Amino acid sequence: MFAQARGTRSIRGEELRQRNYIKKLLVQWARNNNFSEIELPTFEYSDLFVGSSEQEENILEKEIFFLEGKKYALKPEGTISIAREIVNQKMIAREVSPLKFCYLTQCYRYERPQKGRYREFTQFGVEIVNANSVFFEIELILSLNKFLNSVLGLTPHLRINYLASSEIKKKWAEELRTYFSDPENSAKLSKISRDRIRENPIRILDDKNDSHLQVVKDSPKIHNYFSEEDKKNVETIKKYLNCLGVKYQWDNNLVRGLDYYTGIVFEWEINNLTIAGGGRYNELFNKFQTGTTPKNTIPSLGLAVGIDRLHLALNENNYKWPRKISYKLYLCNLMVNIEPKVILLVQKLKEEGIQVETNWEFKDLNSHFKYSDKLGFRWLLIYGEKEHNNREIILKEQNKNYQIYFSLDNLEVLIEEVKRTLEFE
Repeated sequence: MFAQARGTRSIRGEELRQRNYIKKLLVQWARNNNFSEIELPTFEYSDLFVGSSEQEENILEKEIFFLEGKKYALKPEGTISIAREIVNQKMIAREVSPLKFCYLTQCYRYERPQKGRYREFTQFGVEIVNANSVFFEIELILSLNKFLNSVLGLTPHLRINYLASSEIKKKWAEELRTYFSDPENSAKLSKISRDRIRENPIRILDDKNDSHLQVVKDSPKIHNYFSEEDKKNVETIKKYLNCLGVKYQWDNNLVRGLDYYTGIVFEWEINNLTIAGGGRYNELFNKFQTGTTPKNTIPSLGLAVGIDRLHLALNENNYKWPRKISYKLYLCNLMVNIEPKVILLVQKLKEEGIQVETNWEFKDLNSHFKYSDKLGFRWLLIYGEKEHNNREIILKEQNKNYQIYFSLDNLEVLIEEVKRTLEFE
């Protein structure tokens, strides 16, 4: 017997129904915000992700594979794949800006599986490309926040910070490096964080354990390096979110795990799990531009929602899932020679959105009753010798004496009568 790969899982039944419901709501939210759907490939050339972040490169070490002499990687996130597609298809020049895309996709990361975290996971995301105004992020934050509050009934903790350009981040990183290199400060850090001092000290700020240390909370802040434009953007964001009634915490140590963010960053947390997050990445498209000519910044932003964690959060908060609404029928066929009209009836019922099941091998009513009961069917259609002679069919409720006779001579009328009679389960 083969065991299931660690960090993966098979999903079915009620759990799958709930996850599909979440996906449906998210896609509808995106459509209401005028995002167009896009499907993304499962893997890309590995070079596409190199340099996006220290974390992503560490993940890719385990996700890389070779095919026909070329190096590929299972994608760890969706934003860079969107950017690659936009560049390849020359969408900036050919289509109306801003470009707005949404996607549901599988992503992969080689990390230790834990609560709400798997090596294969489902991610929903939206991207707004070639959009410079700070009001794009204000509207995006407000919209998803209202969705989480009003539609899903969640009250997650929203944290926001502002990261400036890559040049400013370099200056800030250098000051952090000096600060954390002080023996008195470095001694308080974990080994993982001490190893990051030289390579990427910014990542120390969002370390799961060390971010709570006072030495980290007291570290130099990026706002000391802000330009006048940065200061104005921060002021505008705070002013409008406050006016719009959005509750949030401005967290100067929030940096997120992807190094391409160069503006606002934000995360929604509930029960100590991040369920959604995103930010602005004005310089991401620079990686697709080559040569010595000045690189053209394409201002963009986006966010992603983890389906696994959102589903977990909803169940932990006792979310009332909508009652399963469906027409379900089980056909008890007792005839050896089956009339074509009965088979046609089954197909027409399915076309009308009614779930119909039968077992053509059973010819006695008791076997049908037991089988349909195990499958959870409440309503039965019964067709035997008597019904055949009378050109009718019986609609019966399982384990009850209630039953109705319908004529087979007019299938359209029969179908409408059956639909009116059936109760929602």
